[in-house]
Amino acid sequence: MNAPEASTSRPPTGRPLILSGDPLASLRGRGAVVSSNTAVGRLLRESPRAVAELHEQEVALGVDVVRALTAATTTRALAPIGMAFRAAALTGTAVELATEAAGAAPRRVAVAGILGHTAAAPMAERIAEDYAVHAARLVAAGCEILVACGFDPAQAACVPPQIARLARRAAVVSASSTQLATWALVELDGAGRTIDGEGIEEVARTALDSGADALLFEVASADLGLGVLRRLESVAHEAQIGLLLGVEPAPRDGADRLAPAEACDAWATSAARLIEAGARMMGGGTGTTLAHLGALAKMLRATQRASLLRRAL
Repeated sequence: MNAPEASTSRPPTGRPLILSGDPLASLRGRGAVVSSNTAVGRLLRESPRAVAELHEQEVALGVDVVRALTAATTTRALAPIGMAFRAAALTGTAVELATEAAGAAPRRVAVAGILGHTAAAPMAERIAEDYAVHAARLVAAGCEILVACGFDPAQAACVPPQIARLARRAAVVSASSTQLATWALVELDGAGRTIDGEGIEEVARTALDSGADALLFEVASADLGLGVLRRLESVAHEAQIGLLLGVEPAPRDGADRLAPAEACDAWATSAARLIEAGARMMGGGTGTTLAHLGALAKMLRATQRASLLRRAL
């Protein structure tokens, strides 16, 4: 079965895939000083063991898909720290660290590369070129899945809406052109729209028409996630739909290092509601740590159902 066929099937049984969470929150929780993709890029260069340990812990907790930290390894992400020339090498490093952790697991764990969340190109006509170059590097590094997204919300708010939408489409087209499984990732605001104002129905149609095999939506609450699943029933009924559930922003005084068990259990319960409602992939959104993923993995293991990973690749 090829990647598109596998990713668009929606089997009635099986445990949904667990994706890794917010790398910045998890790295801070482990004591790393990181506040942006630029800082992560430096960490990959100077302290790769910190990233390796993060992925090893994700795998140990039961994650099915490890997201390599390749949003931090694009030429534009590395330019502010004078390491743009290391983009290809650090992309390889980021994927290798994730692959080594996945390969050491006693079960099947896939590695996904992030294609997107980079700074806006100075000219609109350069966006597609930037994504195509990074996609080729992710393939060469050995990724099995490409998670295609446009600019992150903060950057998308600084460009015209049509440019933000162009970036989202270009990421999906570049990813799908590699023939790897392509998952389109879209962050939504509290009203269920993108930062550039596009509704989820149109986002879903455009992503699927551009070659996406599956759809991932990052949401801030379970209620918003339930709304996404309901609204997409008639638009993307043949596509795998997943959600990344975020948490409230943690304080910047170090208090986020150990998330209270009760809060993580509550997050896992909300994630379980989304799974019961039809989400076939579930991961951590903004603010989620290893503790959140561990609570969800523990809850899902109790179901004793097989993972859907083979069907998603």
